[in-house]
Amino acid sequence: MAFSFGFFRFLTYGNLVVVGFFLLFVLMAMLVSPSMSSVISSLLILGVVFYHNILCLRLQRSLIRPTIPLPRSFNTLIVVMSVLSFIYSMLVFRGIFGMMAVSDTEFMKMVNQQSLGGQQAPIELISAIRKFTVTLAFIHGLAIAANCVLSSVFMNRWKKLYAHDEPTDSFPEE
Repeated sequence: MAFSFGFFRFLTYGNLVVVGFFLLFVLMAMLVSPSMSSVISSLLILGVVFYHNILCLRLQRSLIRPTIPLPRSFNTLIVVMSVLSFIYSMLVFRGIFGMMAVSDTEFMKMVNQQSLGGQQAPIELISAIRKFTVTLAFIHGLAIAANCVLSSVFMNRWKKLYAHDEPTDSFPEE
């Protein structure tokens, strides 16, 4: 349990930092163009992932110190947030596959259309940047997906170890 729990903690803190930066960038984009619906929807999606990681911190704290209780609705809440965060990671993977489906020359045309200076970058540089971006996005999507799976595993472990049985209608035996 020590390695998997440590890995769970590492993923949670790492995801909090990365998603926190993404949220900061989205908030800065909202200052520039506050009416963009895509910015607002990405804020909501990233907010769900951020909140899932906060819930993971609460679960970890309760696993370390069993005297700290979790609310009754915590199980349902973390499952819903895990599913939504897992959907986010699948969207990241979909974006990766979409980026890989475009050839280097088509990608270079898209980058050159967005560039301000009008100078064309070498195709080797564009290809290297694209591979680096795909690698980082893959690691990010994998970290989110693994954290979702580990949160479910440790929530089940918490229920087995620390959840109290519901009261029954039977009389106590004397």
